[in-house]
Amino acid sequence: MVSILERRGVTAVLSALLAAGTLTVPATAEAATPRAAGAAVADPAVLPMQGVVLGGNVTFGGGVPVGGWYSLSVFPSGTYSYSGHMHVSGAPSYTFAGVCVVRFTNGTAFVFQTSGRLHGTFESGSRDHNWSTSGSRQSIRDAWKNSGGGWNARCSNRVDIDLGALVNSTVQAVGYAAQVIAIVA
Repeated sequence: MVSILERRGVTAVLSALLAAGTLTVPATAEAATPRAAGAAVADPAVLPMQGVVLGGNVTFGGGVPVGGWYSLSVFPSGTYSYSGHMHVSGAPSYTFAGVCVVRFTNGTAFVFQTSGRLHGTFESGSRDHNWSTSGSRQSIRDAWKNSGGGWNARCSNRVDIDLGALVNSTVQAVGYAAQVIAIVA
């Protein structure tokens, strides 16, 4: 069993590695809380009990001129905050979709999602998509308590994709969920 001091130590080391650029969020647009370089799924055994904190920069390969960042925080008190910014710097326009899923070990999954249009040079409108939502849910507090703080999480970001398909694939990536609760930004 890992003590709280050991968990905080792991968190401090990960934070220092991220700040120094030694450990990074994967270069693709799909990321989860890192436990090692290129990690795909968060491991609740080494994460701090004080909250789920996910986030990072988002880039797309293949010459897609879209990038930005996202941040998700979920706490035992039931409070959450999901925010981010995406920008297109090229001529074509894109539809952006982002989703983070946090599944607690009791089987309850929370889906945080956003989508928006990024207008390129050839289309009038904003080049940016910004989102920020926060609040408190008794269902998050209950899931945290009923799971003993154990959780698994994944975030995915895509351009020009069906949001429903992205949500389904991200929920499947965190494992079986007995209940799924959506929170839209």
